[in-house]
Amino acid sequence: MGQNFKVGRDCALLEYLFEIMPDRSRTSVKNMLSKGQVQVNGESTTAFDRPLRKGDKITILPKGVSIARNMRSDAREDVLRAGVGILFEDENYIVVDKPSGMLTVSSARGSAAKSPRKEQTLYAILNAYIKMSARMQRKEDLIEGRQPDRSTAKVWIIHRIDKGTSGVLVFAKNERAKDLLQSKWKELVLERRYVAWLEGHLDKEQGAVQSWLLENPKSLKMTSYHTEVKDGQLAITHYKLISESKYYSRVEFSLESGRKNQIRVHAADLGHPVAGDEKYGAQTNPARRLALHAETLVFKNPFTGKTVKCTSPLPENLTRLA
Repeated sequence: MGQNFKVGRDCALLEYLFEIMPDRSRTSVKNMLSKGQVQVNGESTTAFDRPLRKGDKITILPKGVSIARNMRSDAREDVLRAGVGILFEDENYIVVDKPSGMLTVSSARGSAAKSPRKEQTLYAILNAYIKMSARMQRKEDLIEGRQPDRSTAKVWIIHRIDKGTSGVLVFAKNERAKDLLQSKWKELVLERRYVAWLEGHLDKEQGAVQSWLLENPKSLKMTSYHTEVKDGQLAITHYKLISESKYYSRVEFSLESGRKNQIRVHAADLGHPVAGDEKYGAQTNPARRLALHAETLVFKNPFTGKTVKCTSPLPENLTRLA
């Protein structure tokens, strides 16, 4: 791919480029470097004074390839500028760090549908990124004579977290990846850990809450039943006290099931709602947000067999509560 050169002596990058491209004007060589067409040992660089060592490998990429790669990089930067961190990405999955206050996906029944201005969702942000990345990869493949992948480029939702919750969330980049992880969720997801600040102090330092959750179709609020009810979904939540302050308990949660609002409902069942969760009875809001964070997700990649561990650092407005 591109033109390859092996550096014969120590020198600065721009000086070397002038030497190996004597037929080009100095301006065109500088433009080539500034537009990302130059790689040193496989890494793109735009630094004119980058020092070279004897034996280094220089690659000059075709202009179209460098443009395509720059546009993919710009699309990734758009995700970061939206406040979304990318924790892991391969050809099948993308794991991200969602900020509090952002919907995972719009809902026809939710507040996004009632809002006069369409709300930006995590799904839409990632979909735009994946589509642009795939489009630019097809362009690069065509330039280099490879058969491009023309399958549909989009993200597929595997699970969700509430709008007010921040932290780790995984999406699939194709339908097969989605089906594999969803169908073997309990087998492949090795750890799923949350941290929350609950109002007051727990009676027990650790334990579990089990109930059947049923959603009210009008209020969209989940009701917890401690005996099985028709259409109710079994939910099991384990909890462990991490620390206490004067008014709050910092608690770690792990899930055996993943139901809507599960931790929030079970925290209320304990008599200690998540701080900031007015919907389920909280009286205080010290962080000006729901004090719930999806901290860790560990899963076995069904395509590679490798374990993927993604951890999201606590947001600053939550660390102040510690």
